[in-house]
Amino acid sequence: MSSEAPGLHNLEYVPRYEQILTENLPLSFAQFADFFAGTQRLHTLGAMFAQHMQEKGLHILNVGSGPFATEIFVEAMQGQTITALDYTPEFAPFHTLFQQDGHLMTTRFLQADIMAQEFPEASFDLIILHDILYEKALDMDAVITRLSIYLKPGGMVFLDFVNLRTRWVWMMLGKPDRFRRYDPKKVQRYLKEAGFNVIDWRPTHGSKSIGARTLHATLRLFGASNNYAVLARYKGR
Repeated sequence: MSSEAPGLHNLEYVPRYEQILTENLPLSFAQFADFFAGTQRLHTLGAMFAQHMQEKGLHILNVGSGPFATEIFVEAMQGQTITALDYTPEFAPFHTLFQQDGHLMTTRFLQADIMAQEFPEASFDLIILHDILYEKALDMDAVITRLSIYLKPGGMVFLDFVNLRTRWVWMMLGKPDRFRRYDPKKVQRYLKEAGFNVIDWRPTHGSKSIGARTLHATLRLFGASNNYAVLARYKGR
């Protein structure tokens, strides 16, 4: 585990990881190599898992896995049986490329739409919805309602979302708001109605951009965050 980033490990592999992305992503994705390799995106997730998920041998579904940064760099994901799912076919070759470097040996990849993919009921101890609920094509309520049947009793869901209440900041700055946003109080109420107990709720501020870090710091002065991460345990409806 890295002392600089609790909950993460294997960070010495980041330069090699980024090199593989840069050399193999198609041109339409090449600009995102630096973003995918930015492990600051995993700081909050890694810290939450380090605190609440010490077990090994878990079955995990990672929805919108992208090119497998969570599987490779998050400490708590090591020793787990993972299904990494993404609808983007361009990520599929990286499963083999990273396996050739000795990673992802307990991870399988599915190229599929999560709103269509079926699994046996009660298949997973944890479902991860990291960095996907900002997409306007996905609705948090619909996704969680559909996926909850695949959680084992007492299983957990991790999700993060963009705060509806900070939209005014983007409007004030004259910046386009491309994200789907959710009201934090409504998210809490929905999770309760859907049969989940929230066990951890944290603001997230991970960004390489100086401008973004400045914005997040300003929001913190007002007790707000543009993004929140949530870990909730399923108790059933």
